[in-house]
Amino acid sequence: MDKVTGLLALVDSLRRATSLEETLHAVTDATSILLETERVTLRLLDESRARLLVAARSGRRIHETDVSFSIGEGLSGWVVQHGLPIRLDRAELDPRFVVKPGQTAAIASYLGVPLLDGGGTIGVLSAADEAPARFSTAQEDLARLILGICEPWLQGARLRRLALLDPLTATLNRRGFDAAFPRPLDVPPCVLLLDLDRFKAINDLHGHAVGDRVLKAVAAVLAGIARQGDDVVRLGGEEFLLVLRHASLHAGVRVAERARAVIETLDVTDDAGHPVRITASVGVAVQHPGETRDALVARADAAMYRAKARGRNCVEVDEDAAPTARL
Repeated sequence: MDKVTGLLALVDSLRRATSLEETLHAVTDATSILLETERVTLRLLDESRARLLVAARSGRRIHETDVSFSIGEGLSGWVVQHGLPIRLDRAELDPRFVVKPGQTAAIASYLGVPLLDGGGTIGVLSAADEAPARFSTAQEDLARLILGICEPWLQGARLRRLALLDPLTATLNRRGFDAAFPRPLDVPPCVLLLDLDRFKAINDLHGHAVGDRVLKAVAAVLAGIARQGDDVVRLGGEEFLLVLRHASLHAGVRVAERARAVIETLDVTDDAGHPVRITASVGVAVQHPGETRDALVARADAAMYRAKARGRNCVEVDEDAAPTARL
Protein backbone atom coordinates (compact mmCIF):
# COMPACT_ATOMS: atom_id res chain seq x y z
CA MET A 1 0.00 0.00 0.00
CA ASP A 2 1.42 3.41 -0.95
CA LYS A 3 1.62 6.06 1.77
CA VAL A 4 -1.12 8.36 0.44
CA THR A 5 -3.57 5.47 0.17
CA GLY A 6 -2.66 4.34 3.67
CA LEU A 7 -3.16 7.81 5.14
CA LEU A 8 -6.51 8.18 3.40
CA ALA A 9 -7.54 4.79 4.80
CA LEU A 10 -6.54 6.06 8.27
CA VAL A 11 -8.74 9.15 7.87
CA ASP A 12 -11.65 6.94 6.81
CA SER A 13 -11.12 4.75 9.91
CA LEU A 14 -11.05 7.80 12.16
CA ARG A 15 -14.30 9.04 10.65
CA ARG A 16 -15.99 5.69 11.22
CA ALA A 17 -14.81 5.34 14.81
CA THR A 18 -17.63 5.70 17.32
CA SER A 19 -15.62 5.44 20.53
CA LEU A 20 -12.27 6.41 21.98
CA GLU A 21 -11.15 2.77 21.86
CA GLU A 22 -11.91 2.49 18.14
CA THR A 23 -10.07 5.75 17.49
CA LEU A 24 -6.99 4.59 19.40
CA HIS A 25 -6.87 1.25 17.59
CA ALA A 26 -7.27 2.99 14.23
CA VAL A 27 -4.02 4.82 15.04
CA THR A 28 -2.01 1.73 15.95
CA ASP A 29 -3.37 -0.37 13.08
CA ALA A 30 -2.57 2.33 10.50
CA THR A 31 0.89 2.88 11.98
CA SER A 32 1.67 -0.83 11.77
CA ILE A 33 0.63 -0.94 8.12
CA LEU A 34 2.34 2.29 7.06
CA LEU A 35 5.62 1.59 8.89
CA GLU A 36 5.48 -2.06 7.79
CA THR A 37 6.19 -3.31 11.29
CA GLU A 38 4.22 -5.63 13.54
CA ARG A 39 4.48 -4.25 17.07
CA VAL A 40 2.94 -0.82 17.61
CA THR A 41 1.74 0.56 20.95
CA LEU A 42 -0.04 3.77 21.92
CA ARG A 43 0.40 4.78 25.56
CA LEU A 44 -1.46 7.60 27.30
CA LEU A 45 -0.81 9.34 30.61
CA ASP A 46 -3.19 8.37 33.41
CA GLU A 47 -5.39 10.88 35.22
CA SER A 48 -2.52 11.91 37.49
CA ARG A 49 -0.35 12.53 34.40
CA ALA A 50 2.34 10.53 36.17
CA ARG A 51 2.27 7.11 34.46
CA LEU A 52 2.03 5.88 30.89
CA LEU A 53 -0.56 3.15 30.40
CA VAL A 54 -1.23 1.02 27.32
CA ALA A 55 -4.28 2.43 25.52
CA ALA A 56 -4.08 0.46 22.25
CA ARG A 57 -1.81 -2.10 20.64
CA SER A 58 -1.41 -3.76 17.26
CA GLY A 59 0.59 -6.93 16.80
CA ARG A 60 2.16 -9.29 19.30
CA ARG A 61 2.90 -8.28 22.87
CA ILE A 62 6.41 -7.44 24.02
CA HIS A 63 5.49 -8.22 27.64
CA GLU A 64 3.29 -10.98 29.06
CA THR A 65 1.00 -8.35 30.61
CA ASP A 66 0.57 -4.63 30.09
CA VAL A 67 3.33 -2.68 31.84
CA SER A 68 3.36 0.99 32.76
CA PHE A 69 6.14 3.56 32.74
CA SER A 70 6.48 6.66 34.87
CA ILE A 71 7.49 9.93 33.23
CA GLY A 72 11.20 9.76 32.48
CA GLU A 73 11.34 5.97 32.88
CA GLY A 74 12.48 3.95 29.90
CA LEU A 75 12.30 5.05 26.29
CA SER A 76 8.59 5.85 26.29
CA GLY A 77 8.93 7.79 29.55
CA TRP A 78 11.79 9.81 28.05
CA VAL A 79 9.70 10.70 24.99
CA VAL A 80 6.88 11.99 27.18
CA GLN A 81 9.21 13.85 29.55
CA HIS A 82 11.02 15.68 26.77
CA GLY A 83 8.31 15.86 24.11
CA LEU A 84 10.79 14.65 21.50
CA PRO A 85 10.96 11.55 19.28
CA ILE A 86 13.49 8.73 19.68
CA ARG A 87 14.75 6.47 16.91
CA LEU A 88 17.22 3.75 17.89
CA ASP A 89 18.90 0.98 15.91
CA ARG A 90 19.91 -1.01 19.04
CA ALA A 91 17.42 0.01 21.71
CA GLU A 92 18.54 -2.44 24.40
CA LEU A 93 22.04 -0.93 24.36
CA ASP A 94 20.73 2.56 25.09
CA PRO A 95 21.17 3.65 28.76
CA ARG A 96 17.57 4.90 28.81
CA PHE A 97 16.22 1.43 28.05
CA VAL A 98 14.51 -0.26 31.03
CA VAL A 99 13.84 -4.01 31.23
CA LYS A 100 10.39 -4.68 32.68
CA PRO A 101 9.32 -8.03 34.18
CA GLY A 102 7.65 -10.39 31.75
CA GLN A 103 9.44 -9.22 28.61
CA THR A 104 9.06 -12.02 26.08
CA ALA A 105 10.58 -10.50 22.94
CA ALA A 106 13.83 -8.75 22.13
CA ILE A 107 13.70 -5.09 21.17
CA ALA A 108 16.41 -4.07 18.74
CA SER A 109 14.86 -1.20 16.81
CA TYR A 110 12.67 1.37 18.55
CA LEU A 111 10.77 4.39 17.31
CA GLY A 112 8.83 6.61 19.71
CA VAL A 113 6.93 9.79 18.83
CA PRO A 114 5.17 12.10 21.34
CA LEU A 115 1.41 12.58 21.24
CA LEU A 116 0.51 16.20 21.97
CA ASP A 117 -2.51 18.23 22.93
CA GLY A 118 -2.91 21.88 23.89
CA GLY A 119 -1.48 21.22 27.35
CA GLY A 120 1.66 19.38 26.25
CA THR A 121 2.63 15.75 25.79
CA ILE A 122 -0.09 13.27 26.76
CA GLY A 123 1.28 10.01 25.38
CA VAL A 124 3.63 8.23 23.02
CA LEU A 125 3.19 6.21 19.84
CA SER A 126 5.93 3.60 19.63
CA ALA A 127 7.02 0.87 17.24
CA ALA A 128 9.45 -1.92 18.10
CA ASP A 129 11.15 -4.56 16.01
CA GLU A 130 13.45 -7.47 16.78
CA ALA A 131 15.65 -6.60 13.79
CA PRO A 132 18.26 -3.84 14.24
CA ALA A 133 18.27 -0.60 12.23
CA ARG A 134 14.67 -1.18 11.21
CA PHE A 135 13.37 2.41 11.16
CA SER A 136 14.55 5.23 8.92
CA THR A 137 14.33 8.99 9.18
CA ALA A 138 11.52 8.88 6.62
CA GLN A 139 9.58 6.44 8.82
CA GLU A 140 10.06 8.71 11.82
CA ASP A 141 8.65 11.59 9.79
CA LEU A 142 5.77 9.38 8.70
CA ALA A 143 4.96 8.47 12.32
CA ARG A 144 4.94 12.17 13.22
CA LEU A 145 2.61 12.84 10.28
CA ILE A 146 0.28 10.05 11.41
CA LEU A 147 -0.02 11.61 14.86
CA GLY A 148 -0.46 15.06 13.34
CA ILE A 149 -3.47 13.73 11.45
CA CYS A 150 -4.82 11.79 14.43
CA GLU A 151 -4.36 14.32 17.23
CA PRO A 152 -7.58 16.31 16.56
CA TRP A 153 -9.58 13.10 16.27
CA LEU A 154 -8.09 11.72 19.48
CA GLN A 155 -8.75 14.97 21.32
CA GLY A 156 -12.37 14.99 20.17
CA ALA A 157 -12.83 11.35 21.21
CA ARG A 158 -11.28 12.03 24.63
CA LEU A 159 -13.56 15.02 25.21
CA ARG A 160 -16.60 12.97 24.28
CA ARG A 161 -15.46 10.25 26.70
CA LEU A 162 -14.93 12.80 29.49
CA ALA A 163 -18.52 13.98 29.06
CA LEU A 164 -19.62 10.42 29.92
CA LEU A 165 -17.49 10.09 33.06
CA ASP A 166 -17.96 11.12 36.66
CA PRO A 167 -15.12 13.62 37.28
CA LEU A 168 -14.40 12.38 40.82
CA THR A 169 -14.28 8.60 40.32
CA ALA A 170 -13.73 8.29 36.52
CA THR A 171 -16.62 5.80 36.39
CA LEU A 172 -19.51 6.26 33.97
CA ASN A 173 -22.00 8.96 34.91
CA ARG A 174 -25.71 8.83 34.12
CA ARG A 175 -25.10 10.02 30.55
CA GLY A 176 -22.39 7.40 30.13
CA PHE A 177 -24.73 4.75 31.47
CA ASP A 178 -27.36 5.75 28.89
CA ALA A 179 -24.75 5.42 26.12
CA ALA A 180 -23.43 2.05 27.34
CA PHE A 181 -26.79 0.50 28.16
CA PRO A 182 -29.49 2.16 26.02
CA ARG A 183 -31.83 -0.81 25.76
CA PRO A 184 -32.09 -4.52 26.65
CA LEU A 185 -28.87 -6.22 25.58
CA ASP A 186 -28.67 -9.29 23.37
CA VAL A 187 -27.34 -11.28 26.33
CA PRO A 188 -29.15 -10.37 29.59
CA PRO A 189 -26.58 -8.89 31.98
CA CYS A 190 -26.26 -9.27 35.72
CA VAL A 191 -26.17 -6.01 37.66
CA LEU A 192 -24.83 -5.22 41.11
CA LEU A 193 -26.20 -2.15 42.85
CA LEU A 194 -23.84 -1.15 45.65
CA ASP A 195 -24.48 1.51 48.28
CA LEU A 196 -21.92 2.56 50.89
CA ASP A 197 -23.17 2.13 54.43
CA ARG A 198 -23.57 5.23 56.62
CA PHE A 199 -21.70 7.38 54.13
CA LYS A 200 -23.26 10.57 55.49
CA ALA A 201 -21.68 9.77 58.84
CA ILE A 202 -18.28 9.48 57.14
CA ASN A 203 -18.70 12.94 55.63
CA ASP A 204 -19.98 14.41 58.91
CA LEU A 205 -17.24 12.86 61.05
CA HIS A 206 -14.22 13.06 58.76
CA GLY A 207 -15.13 15.76 56.22
CA HIS A 208 -16.10 15.74 52.56
CA ALA A 209 -12.50 15.51 51.33
CA VAL A 210 -12.16 12.18 53.12
CA GLY A 211 -15.54 11.14 51.74
CA ASP A 212 -14.23 11.85 48.26
CA ARG A 213 -11.19 9.65 48.96
CA VAL A 214 -13.52 6.86 50.03
CA LEU A 215 -15.58 7.16 46.83
CA LYS A 216 -12.45 7.06 44.66
CA ALA A 217 -11.11 4.03 46.55
CA VAL A 218 -14.39 2.14 46.13
CA ALA A 219 -14.54 3.04 42.43
CA ALA A 220 -11.00 1.69 42.01
CA VAL A 221 -12.07 -1.60 43.64
CA LEU A 222 -15.00 -1.98 41.25
CA ALA A 223 -12.89 -1.05 38.23
CA GLY A 224 -10.32 -3.67 39.26
CA ILE A 225 -13.01 -6.34 39.56
CA ALA A 226 -14.78 -5.47 36.29
CA ARG A 227 -13.80 -7.45 33.21
CA GLN A 228 -13.31 -6.02 29.75
CA GLY A 229 -16.77 -5.07 28.49
CA ASP A 230 -18.27 -4.60 31.96
CA ASP A 231 -19.38 -1.14 33.09
CA VAL A 232 -18.94 0.67 36.39
CA VAL A 233 -21.44 3.51 36.92
CA ARG A 234 -21.74 6.08 39.67
CA LEU A 235 -25.48 6.52 39.89
CA GLY A 236 -25.12 9.40 42.31
CA GLY A 237 -23.83 10.13 45.78
CA GLU A 238 -22.45 6.92 47.29
CA GLU A 239 -24.33 4.54 44.96
CA PHE A 240 -22.58 2.52 42.25
CA LEU A 241 -23.78 0.05 39.63
CA LEU A 242 -21.63 -2.72 38.16
CA VAL A 243 -22.99 -4.15 34.91
CA LEU A 244 -21.60 -7.63 34.26
CA ARG A 245 -21.99 -8.75 30.64
CA HIS A 246 -22.40 -12.48 30.03
CA ALA A 247 -22.71 -13.28 33.75
CA SER A 248 -25.19 -15.50 35.58
CA LEU A 249 -26.82 -14.54 38.86
CA HIS A 250 -24.55 -17.02 40.62
CA ALA A 251 -21.47 -15.37 39.11
CA GLY A 252 -22.85 -11.96 40.00
CA VAL A 253 -23.25 -12.96 43.64
CA ARG A 254 -19.63 -14.16 43.73
CA VAL A 255 -18.45 -10.84 42.32
CA ALA A 256 -20.64 -8.93 44.76
CA GLU A 257 -19.25 -10.84 47.73
CA ARG A 258 -15.72 -10.23 46.51
CA ALA A 259 -16.37 -6.48 46.10
CA ARG A 260 -18.00 -6.27 49.53
CA ALA A 261 -15.08 -8.10 51.20
CA VAL A 262 -12.41 -5.96 49.51
CA ILE A 263 -14.24 -2.72 50.34
CA GLU A 264 -14.42 -3.76 54.00
CA THR A 265 -10.61 -4.01 54.10
CA LEU A 266 -9.85 -0.73 52.30
CA ASP A 267 -7.12 1.26 54.03
CA VAL A 268 -8.41 4.83 54.03
CA THR A 269 -7.49 7.29 56.79
CA ASP A 270 -8.63 10.79 57.63
CA ASP A 271 -6.32 13.79 57.85
CA ALA A 272 -5.41 12.89 61.42
CA GLY A 273 -4.43 9.36 60.43
CA HIS A 274 -7.52 7.72 61.90
CA PRO A 275 -8.88 4.74 59.93
CA VAL A 276 -12.21 5.17 58.17
CA ARG A 277 -14.49 2.14 58.35
CA ILE A 278 -16.05 1.43 54.96
CA THR A 279 -18.70 -1.18 54.24
CA ALA A 280 -21.23 -1.64 51.47
CA SER A 281 -24.62 -3.27 50.94
CA VAL A 282 -25.14 -4.89 47.55
CA GLY A 283 -28.20 -6.02 45.58
CA VAL A 284 -27.85 -8.43 42.64
CA ALA A 285 -30.29 -9.03 39.76
CA VAL A 286 -30.28 -10.55 36.27
CA GLN A 287 -32.24 -8.97 33.44
CA HIS A 288 -35.38 -10.82 32.39
CA PRO A 289 -36.02 -11.26 28.63
CA GLY A 290 -37.36 -8.01 27.21
CA GLU A 291 -37.13 -6.22 30.55
CA THR A 292 -36.25 -2.53 30.51
CA ARG A 293 -33.02 -1.30 32.02
CA ASP A 294 -34.85 0.80 34.61
CA ALA A 295 -36.91 -2.19 35.79
CA LEU A 296 -33.75 -4.27 36.15
CA VAL A 297 -32.02 -1.56 38.18
CA ALA A 298 -35.13 -1.17 40.35
CA ARG A 299 -35.04 -4.88 41.25
CA ALA A 300 -31.34 -4.65 42.13
CA ASP A 301 -32.12 -1.55 44.18
CA ALA A 302 -34.83 -3.39 46.10
CA ALA A 303 -32.39 -6.21 46.84
CA MET A 304 -29.84 -3.67 48.07
CA TYR A 305 -32.38 -2.20 50.52
CA ARG A 306 -33.06 -5.69 51.85
CA ALA A 307 -29.31 -5.98 52.48
CA LYS A 308 -29.52 -2.71 54.43
CA ALA A 309 -32.44 -4.08 56.44
CA ARG A 310 -30.45 -7.25 57.26
CA GLY A 311 -27.85 -5.14 59.03
CA ARG A 312 -25.72 -3.77 56.15
CA ASN A 313 -22.38 -5.03 54.83
CA CYS A 314 -23.98 -7.98 53.03
CA VAL A 315 -25.29 -9.13 49.64
CA GLU A 316 -28.93 -9.78 48.78
CA VAL A 317 -30.30 -11.43 45.64
CA ASP A 318 -33.33 -10.27 43.67
CA GLU A 319 -36.47 -11.97 44.99
CA ASP A 320 -37.84 -12.46 41.46
CA ALA A 321 -34.97 -14.72 40.45
CA ALA A 322 -35.87 -18.33 39.81
CA PRO A 323 -34.59 -20.68 42.54
CA THR A 324 -32.25 -22.44 40.09
CA ALA A 325 -30.71 -19.09 39.12
CA ARG A 326 -29.65 -18.60 42.72
CA LEU A 327 -27.56 -21.77 42.74
